[in-house]
Formats: sequence, C-alpha cells, structure tokens
Amino acid sequence: MQTKHRLFVPNVNLEQSSMNPSSTKGYYRSLSPLTSSGAYLAAGGWPGLFPNQAPLELEIGFGNGEYLAKSSESSPDRNFVGLEVAWNSLKRALRRLAVPARDNVRLLHVPAYPALAHYFRPKSLSVVRCLFPVPWPNEKQARKRIFSRAFFKLLANRLTDDGVFFMVTDHEGLARWTMEQAGDSEISLGLTESRELSDTKYERKWLSSGQNIFFHLTGRKNNHPNAEETGVAYMQPRISNLIDPDNYRPQGRNTEPTVVFGDFLYDSRRRQGLLAVKVVEDQFIQEFFIRLSRQPDGAFKLTPALAGQVYPTKGVAAALSLAALEDLNK
Repeated sequence: MQTKHRLFVPNVNLEQSSMNPSSTKGYYRSLSPLTSSGAYLAAGGWPGLFPNQAPLELEIGFGNGEYLAKSSESSPDRNFVGLEVAWNSLKRALRRLAVPARDNVRLLHVPAYPALAHYFRPKSLSVVRCLFPVPWPNEKQARKRIFSRAFFKLLANRLTDDGVFFMVTDHEGLARWTMEQAGDSEISLGLTESRELSDTKYERKWLSSGQNIFFHLTGRKNNHPNAEETGVAYMQPRISNLIDPDNYRPQGRNTEPTVVFGDFLYDSRRRQGLLAVKVVEDQFIQEFFIRLSRQPDGAFKLTPALAGQVYPTKGVAAALSLAALEDLNK
C-alpha cells in the first residue's frame, strides 16, 4: 500500500504574507495563540497552556477578534479562550492578537457545543460570552442555533458558582427563543433591551443601518447539574487479537453516536493499515483514519491516525472499540 499525504498550502504571496513584518491585512502574523486538540491534551488542559493561573473567560464566535483582542489586552490578570469555526475569522483574529503580543489568550477552531463538552472542566469558566451569534431566522434553520436546552445544562456545569453568561443580539426572535430554551434549565436568564455598546463590528454595522436597540441576555446558574465527563481516557488505544486483515469488515452503528466505516487499506510488508471512519454526535461530524499496527505478538494496536486533528469524544471511543471488533453491549 502506498499512502499519499496532501499538505494544505494556501496560495500565498510571500512578499505580502505574515513573513513580511509590514503586512497588516490578509494573513496572520503568528499562529502561537491557536491551540490544537493535541496541544491541549499534551498540556493537561488550560492550566498547562497559560503561564499564569487566572479566571478563565470564553468567547463563542469571536468573528474578527476585535472584542477578544481588546478584552485580553485590557485584562492581563484574566485568561481568555475564543471559539470560531470560520478560518478567515481566525486569520483576522490572529492578526489582531499579534500586536501587542500577549500570552493570556488562546483560540480553538472548534464548534461551541463539542468545545464546551471536551475542552472545559466543571466549574472552570468565570464568564461565557457570545456577541451577535448567527440568528438562523428561518424555521428550518432553528436547529442550527447554539443555545439549546442541552447547551444550557452543559453551560451550567462548566460555569463557576458565581459565573456569568452574556449574549447580545440584534434579532428579537433569537433572543426570545433563547429565553425559552433556558426556561427550565439550570441557567436563569434575564433579558433587557438597550443601546449599550461593546464597540464591535456588528454593532457598528447595525447602527449604521438604523438599528438602535439590542437585546442583552445575562444568565447565572441556579444550581450545578451533573454532566458526563469526557476527555483523554476515550483516546486510549485498543488492542485486538480478533482482526484478520484479509477479511476485515468492522460493523459501525446507527445509534448515537453514529459510526460509519469506509475503506480499509493494509500494507502487509509494513504490517500497518488505515481504516476510514465517520463519527456523528451532537450534530458534530468528524472524519478521520484509524491506524492499525500489528504488534510482535500478532495482535493489532488501534489509534486515531491523526491525533492532533481528532477530538477526544465518545464517538471516537466507540469507533476505536468497534474497529477492534469489541462488543459494545458487554
């Protein structure tokens, strides 16, 4: 088997790129604030990634990073984590965070719910903030909204006892829907209509178009719910004596989390194989390879092939077990 690895290289003019100190737009200057799942696991969590132990704040969907940059610069006695799923937004935020350089902010390229589930421990967040989330106004799009009832339960588990949740939106429908979702949850939300500004791109955009009222939601936890712990343990390798590479056809599963297996390629000379996997859980999709390495005793060791790009979820754990031909019902 010959495996080809494609390295993604952006179409960059080096004279205009981050290698040129005079460059101010289009490219990030440093990747140092960007944190991968592998770096997070290796450091043992956020305490190992920040030089100082301080209250931790989370911003969901930081956009161009304007508010995150201002907050981390003006509050050096606090640590900040930003979440974003758009790479262009990450680039802009990285550029803002480069000047002045600071060591109290980290960025994750991860959706909000899995990030909160797998990257934060109970009672670890003093503030969770979201400024102008996408409202998804169409009824068919409502399922894409972040702040569901399940999200608020998880949020309450992650907030410190005196922690606070803030959200600002220009969309009344989203504000009312979010209030309904939090109704019977462990988070008590208050809603006010105000023109109070945090000086962000979207506020300026709506103000210039005539919008003069914004909806501010503030929440505190009214009790601490239990939440299933997730993390490093799920990434433990599997050892299997049941695998015959010539007749290897592992079966996935349709129940949550969903596991679908694709092609299996095996190199008998190197005694290694790759199994394509797709895992779906909590509306979060991961596609990766499981590496199978034959050990001296003939058993196979199974691990995610790209640990730095696979998040340590229950679905990945289930995929490893199923690929090792383990019976999950035992």
